[in-house]
Amino acid sequence: MTPPPLVTLIVPTVHHRAALYARTLRYLSGIGWRSPVVVSDHSPEEHAGAIAEVSRGHPGLDLRLLRHPPELHFLSRLAQCAQAAQTPYVHLHADDDFIVPATLDKLVAAMQRDPACAAAMGANVHLIIKKGHITLLPKRPLGQPGAFDRLVAQLEAYSSVLYALRRRDEVIATFGYAVERCPDVQFWQYLESCVAALRGTVAVLDELHYVRGVHPHKWSAQLARERSPDHFPWLILSSAFQGRVAAFRAALLDACAGAGIEAHAERLDGGLIHLLHRGLNAMGMPKRTASAEAEAADAPSQAMLARLQDPRDPAAAHLQRIFTLAAEQAAG
Repeated sequence: MTPPPLVTLIVPTVHHRAALYARTLRYLSGIGWRSPVVVSDHSPEEHAGAIAEVSRGHPGLDLRLLRHPPELHFLSRLAQCAQAAQTPYVHLHADDDFIVPATLDKLVAAMQRDPACAAAMGANVHLIIKKGHITLLPKRPLGQPGAFDRLVAQLEAYSSVLYALRRRDEVIATFGYAVERCPDVQFWQYLESCVAALRGTVAVLDELHYVRGVHPHKWSAQLARERSPDHFPWLILSSAFQGRVAAFRAALLDACAGAGIEAHAERLDGGLIHLLHRGLNAMGMPKRTASAEAEAADAPSQAMLARLQDPRDPAAAHLQRIFTLAAEQAAG
C-alpha cells in the first residue's frame, strides 16, 4: 500500500509566465513527482485560461489550481494554498525553479525526527542557464535552544527560509502575521523568516536541494531594473524607509511578546543593523559613473603602505615619532 504523501508543493504563477510554469511541470513530470501540487494563478480575468491550459497538459501530476485576484497579496495567496494542502509539510516552489526530490525526502526525515524544527533546507544554487554559471547561496542553520537567540542569529547573518521545507500550520500562521504587519515587499521577506526562527530551529543539510533560475524575467531582476523604491538598494532613499524599519522592529517585539519570549532591545537593534547592512548590499550597488579611478579608490595605496613601512622614508620616520608620543601619553 502506497503511504500518503507528506509534502505539497505550492507554485505561484501568472499568465505571462506560462512558459516558465510549463517548464516546471515538464521537470516535475520528468522526475516522476507524485505528491500534490497546489498552484496559485493570479492572472487577470481576460487571461484566466492560460495557466489552466498548461496544467491540463500534465494529467499525470496531482495538480490543484486556485484562482486568486491579481490584487491579493503574494503571502495571502501562498497561505491560501497551504490551507488547501492536506499534507503536514509544504514547500514553496517558484515557477522558474527546480527542486531535488532525493534531498526533499531527507529534509522530511529530519523534520520528523525533530518536532522543534520549523524549517529544513539544503544547498540552494543560483543558475545562470545561458552561461551555465552557478552561485551557491549561503544557508545557515539555527539550532540555538533559545528562541530569542535564534532570532538575533537570523538578524545578524540572515538566511531566508522562504524556499525551505516547512510545516503547513506554521506557514499559514507565519505568512498571515507577516502580511498583516509588514506587507511591503522588502520587509515581509525578512519578517516571515525571522518569525519562523522564533517558532523553531532551522536545519540545513549538506545536499543539493533547490536550484533557482536566474534570467531577465525574474522578479528580483525586474525590481533592480526599475530601481524600485520598495526594495534595496533604492529603498534606503525612500521616504517610507524609516517607517517600514520601525514597523518591522515592532512586529518582531510583538511576536516575541505574543509567544512569551523575553526580548532584549539592545541585542535586537544590533541585529537589525546587521540585517539592514546586508540588505543594502544584497541586490548589488549601483554602478559608479563618475570615472574609472573611482573603482580603484576603494583599495588602499600599496605604494603608500610600502613607504610607511620603510624606515628610510621621511613619512615612516614621522609616523614613528607620532606613534612614540601617543604611546607615551597612553602609558602615562
